[in-house]
Amino acid sequence: MFGLLCRFLWLLSVAVSPVVVANTDDGLLGFYTAGVAEFRPAIMGGTSQQLLEENLLGYLELMASGNGTTDIIVFPEATLNSVVTLTAVPESTAQSLCDEQPDDDPEIQTFLRRLACAAREYNTYLVINVKERAPENCPSGITCSNRGYIVYNTNVVFNRQGAVVSRYRKWNLYLEPSTNRTEFPELATFKTDFNVTFGHFICFDMLFYTPAQDLVERLGIRHVIVTKMFNSELPFLTASQLQQGWAWGNRVNLLASGASIPLAGVSGSGIYAGEHGALARLMITEETEGQRKLLLAQVPLDPEENMLLDETLEPETATTTKLKLLQQPELEKFATWELPMVKGSSVNKRICQQDLCCEFQINWTLEESEESPSGYYYRLGVWVGERRYEEEQYSAIRLCGLFSCSSSNVQSCGLINEEQGNRVIFTKLQILGEFVRKPRRLITPSTLSFSNLYALQPSQLIWSTEETDNLTRIKMELRQPHSQLMTFAIYGNYFDEYANGGATTVEASRLGTLLFLLITPLMMMHLIWE
Repeated sequence: MFGLLCRFLWLLSVAVSPVVVANTDDGLLGFYTAGVAEFRPAIMGGTSQQLLEENLLGYLELMASGNGTTDIIVFPEATLNSVVTLTAVPESTAQSLCDEQPDDDPEIQTFLRRLACAAREYNTYLVINVKERAPENCPSGITCSNRGYIVYNTNVVFNRQGAVVSRYRKWNLYLEPSTNRTEFPELATFKTDFNVTFGHFICFDMLFYTPAQDLVERLGIRHVIVTKMFNSELPFLTASQLQQGWAWGNRVNLLASGASIPLAGVSGSGIYAGEHGALARLMITEETEGQRKLLLAQVPLDPEENMLLDETLEPETATTTKLKLLQQPELEKFATWELPMVKGSSVNKRICQQDLCCEFQINWTLEESEESPSGYYYRLGVWVGERRYEEEQYSAIRLCGLFSCSSSNVQSCGLINEEQGNRVIFTKLQILGEFVRKPRRLITPSTLSFSNLYALQPSQLIWSTEETDNLTRIKMELRQPHSQLMTFAIYGNYFDEYANGGATTVEASRLGTLLFLLITPLMMMHLIWE
């Protein structure tokens, strides 16, 4: 108990350096240049050392493609080394790891030093994710790797000279049986020479209050980095959709770097400027092989400053989806109502479940002149319930929205049928949600288009909130007609309402369809590298 109290007091005492907004002489907002990598890892076809070398060369090639113009580059989770090629990671260093010192830790591997040298060569801050071997031995009663090491899933940050300026060890583990947690969750931040203080975490952390919301709400961090190997789930939690909604709801800049293994359902990277939407993003949907690509964007120093953005990032055209997608497992527990697929229809509908009520005002028409059973179906849905991910980790969710289905059966919602196509044009779509007020929660827009599985940009929707004593009234509305809607929802994560011993459980048969990291790529890496 004393240790927890000390930790709490330490967190309260952390001072966060202020973000300085630099206005140029012509009145324009100040920016920094960020790069995030969508990266296809080498996971088969060689020894562990050979795979590491191939991944390292891929990192170096992408860094070189930035031509020395970046202020910071981020690479994704689990795409570099393995539990066979572990490295030590210092918490910080006074000097560059590129300059090896006589008293340096011999467990710091060469590949880490080469990346430190690359950070110095390209004059950029660099964020990478590694499998770390801790210096201490595995204590009794603790599950460690089969080699007896303590292994962490770790972010490490280099400054422009290649010195380590931050380290973070993942707290919310998911399907990582050979990985350990620290005694207490870490809150990792670092300040840059362009007057921005970043916080960073790893993948599954994004769904929980600690450390993700701690960084934003308790430390006041406005620029956040996440490294991910993320598996998308329809209709509410695809990669770029979640990233853009999280940045919007928290009103922060987000640099999200994702692994790229579409055949296993893993893809999704982007750079997001709070309520201004995506500055750059990539979802690999039309191919089974991933990519190695560096996404670049100028990111505002103040994520809330008004700015003019080119929001035409991708064409609004339907594409063939080859990315393997999971499906929301609790759809039958939603309170739903099916839209009649009749040309020139409208509906005003109020749907409630437990303490959440949502009002829908919708007008729509059909592209075809004759009514037919082809094309997607749509349902309105409201849900108050629990998501169980792994072990005793839960999210308490409140959501209301419209989502597409491949048939009139609710079990078909969140499934893509390439043969159907879409024929529904929404000419008006407004949702008013009455969300109970509680201190620890995050409510975000959750939108999705059939075209490349991207969220709608801010120019396409209106989002407003009104606070009362007991409720937060959120209005979400389309700005103009839309013919490619898959999801249009208000999504609330209530962090304190975790299940207890009498919690709803998820059947074993559904554990493979839960949320983020598919077992397939992780087990492939585990079996090949460990």
